[in-house]
Amino acid sequence: MAAYTLEIIDHLAVLTLVSSEKRNLLTPASAVEIASAVEGLLDNSAVKALAVTGQAGAFCSGADLSVLQQASHGDGTELQQIYSAFTAVAQSPLFTIALVNGPALGAGMNLAMACDIRLASPEAWFESRFFNLAIHPGGGHTWLLPQLVGWQQAAAMIFSGERLSAQHALAQGFVKELVDEEMLVTRAKLLCAHLSTIPTALVRQTKTSMLQLRSCDRQDDAVAFEFRQQFQSLQTDAAQQHIAALLARIQKNT
Repeated sequence: MAAYTLEIIDHLAVLTLVSSEKRNLLTPASAVEIASAVEGLLDNSAVKALAVTGQAGAFCSGADLSVLQQASHGDGTELQQIYSAFTAVAQSPLFTIALVNGPALGAGMNLAMACDIRLASPEAWFESRFFNLAIHPGGGHTWLLPQLVGWQQAAAMIFSGERLSAQHALAQGFVKELVDEEMLVTRAKLLCAHLSTIPTALVRQTKTSMLQLRSCDRQDDAVAFEFRQQFQSLQTDAAQQHIAALLARIQKNT
């Protein structure tokens, strides 16, 4: 059975985890399949955004325990394969949205955090869970979580096992909005509607720039980097047409 379904709606790809009997648990095989699917979307020039969600009232309940058991015996190969799912999403040049429709635990939290934006149903909740197994958090958890919720809340979740409800996640800025589960995909489509007139190459380059500038320490370096990207984009037909249309509207209203 496939680990996911993939639907293309205009310029939005919706990837749904479908291992509902295991609350969309990540296995090495499913993680590799998901990573391959995410990377394969770049071959479709129409796709500008990716939404990730889960089936049957769960987002992702984490990693298969057998993988952790294997790693505890000295073989980390399958653990690295688990990482590949959320690493592929995190590194994607697409605009990414997590549609969190239920529990997101451990590696499932990593998958949600790998996305640019998180929308959650009121029934969603987030839990670190690594200390429940007496293991160090993995997959970039300790790097991303403090950035998204602040040091204090991240520490409470990691060290105290504090669960973050959808409502608390909204208050913390961890999720952008609360949306009823049946409306999550519709809301994702609305968030992507503006991209309909934006060239795919521009969307992907801008996301890539954001990722590259994460490691930039100086504002002048960022300005220099963006000048090159912006100047190049100004040479495209799309930019010239958009600018000309705006100038025409301004002149018409003066």
